[in-house]
Amino acid sequence: MGDFPTELLRQQLGEGLVALGLDTAVGEAARDGLLDYLAQLQRWNRSHNLTAIRDPHAMVAQHLLDSLALLPHLPDGLLLDVGSGAGLPGVPLAIVRSGQDFVLIEPNAKKAAFLRHVHRHLGLVRVVVHAGRVENYRPPEPAAAVLSRATASLARLDAMTQHLQASGTRVLAAKGPGWREEMREWPRAASLAPESIPLAVPGLPPRFLVRWPGG
Repeated sequence: MGDFPTELLRQQLGEGLVALGLDTAVGEAARDGLLDYLAQLQRWNRSHNLTAIRDPHAMVAQHLLDSLALLPHLPDGLLLDVGSGAGLPGVPLAIVRSGQDFVLIEPNAKKAAFLRHVHRHLGLVRVVVHAGRVENYRPPEPAAAVLSRATASLARLDAMTQHLQASGTRVLAAKGPGWREEMREWPRAASLAPESIPLAVPGLPPRFLVRWPGG
């Protein structure tokens, strides 16, 4: 793959999965898919500027492992990746959870085109790409969870997804340490009582999963 160091990245990915406790949860076929996804992202990034991260080793930590850290917290059922961007966290999770339904919601035309390419290239048959604003999206059934990674502040995320937060739906937001400041600016925080779960992602500063029940 030219300048894409597949074997070194596979080793880095494997070590990261061990550190996350996901070594047995992510098989070899899924690892092949994850590295193929990164290769496609690096190739498209040259002309479409999908992500500011260019180094493939940094992509393993900041894209793959950071997304896969959510894996143990996913419920069964339909999962909505809001503001999916280049497919994060939805694509890595969908590669591993190939039998689960995902909708990747992304309003940016270039990024949505990349998501459609990845959908075809990797054969992600349980993935749907919605090229549009989340406020205009209506799911075919109540979602089990709404996922977000670096999409918006907690208050903004809550506001833009309230129509998706049915009874039984969880909102799962991957955040950095700044989530505490965001809580102070979130009017509904007190009534929703969100919980935060530390995520120890190898190679990254402290990460957190902030989640709350919909309804």
